[in-house]
Amino acid sequence: MFNKENDKIMFQKKYLEDPDLDFISKCSNDDLKTLADLLVYDTDNKPRISEELSKTRDYREFYPKEMNKITTEIIHEFQLYGGDTVANAVRGHGIPYRQILMDVCDRTKVNYNKSSSTERIEMCFVQRVLDDTLDKMEYSDILEFANDLQIDATKYNNKNALKDAIIMASMSPQFVSKIISICAKAIVPRIGIALGGFAAGQILVRLIPIINIIALGFLAKELTGPAYRVTMPSVMLIIYMRHKLNETNK
Repeated sequence: MFNKENDKIMFQKKYLEDPDLDFISKCSNDDLKTLADLLVYDTDNKPRISEELSKTRDYREFYPKEMNKITTEIIHEFQLYGGDTVANAVRGHGIPYRQILMDVCDRTKVNYNKSSSTERIEMCFVQRVLDDTLDKMEYSDILEFANDLQIDATKYNNKNALKDAIIMASMSPQFVSKIISICAKAIVPRIGIALGGFAAGQILVRLIPIINIIALGFLAKELTGPAYRVTMPSVMLIIYMRHKLNETNK
C-alpha cells in the first residue's frame, strides 16, 4: 500500500537544497507548468523515458492548476537531469542549479568567470545565445535590430562592430528584458510570453522566426546527449523566470 507520508519522507531524502532556485516557488502557475512540461515531455509531447516527476503523487494531485505546491518535486527532477544517472543513484540526488548552469555554459562554449554570481553567469549564457544568433543573421536584419535598440548604425563600419554594439546595449536594463524573453521563446517554444510589454518590441517579434532557427540549430549542434536537451532549455527558462519575477517585484 502506498503511504503518502512515507513517500514524502523518501522524497525529501533525495531533495538537494538549492538556494539559487528558492525563487521558483514565487513564480506564476503558467511558468511553473511550462518548466514541469519541459522536464516531463519531449518536443513531440511524449513522456521522456527517464522522467520521474509525473509519477509522484503530488504531481498527479496538483498538476496543472496548483503548481506552486510541487516546486520541490520540479526542482528535484531538474537536478536529476543535471547529474549522471549512475552518480545520481549512488548519492541519492542530482546536482545543484549553479553546477548545471556552468555545465551548460561549458558545453555551449560560453566565456564566463566561475567565481561570478549565478545571475552574472546566466547573463553570459544569454549573451552567447544572442551572439550566435546575430552572427548568422543577415546584415539588413541586424540593422533593424540596432534601430529597435536605438543604436546609431552609422557609427559602426562593419557587421562585427555593430553586432558587438548590439550585444552591449542589449544587456542594459532598458533592453535586457526583451532579449531574455526572445531567447526564452526561441529555445522553449511552449512558453507563453506575451510579445509586447515585458517581452519585446515589434522588430523582435519579426525576428522570432530567425531566432527560432538559430536556437534550434544551436541546441542540436552543441548538446548531443538527451539530458542536455532538457537542461539547456530549462536553464534558459529559469533565467527568464528569475528575471520576470525580479521585474515584477521592482
